[in-house]
Amino acid sequence: MENPTEPNVTQNQQAELLLGALKPIIPSGDVRVDAATERLTELTDLPAIEHVAVFEDVHRRLHDALTDNSE
Repeated sequence: MENPTEPNVTQNQQAELLLGALKPIIPSGDVRVDAATERLTELTDLPAIEHVAVFEDVHRRLHDALTDNSE
């Protein structure tokens, strides 16, 4: 009998979680956004302690792209 408090995760999904598999990042068409989100691909090769710096950089870049009023 399954435990109702645990999510039903298939073996494939569990393997992806363990390996840190990322879904492909779909290009947005904006060079700045695409460059920022491309940094997320680095996460699989970095220890978790270094993920924060990548997330902060991606957030800063996306924020800058969204608040740029030059266009």
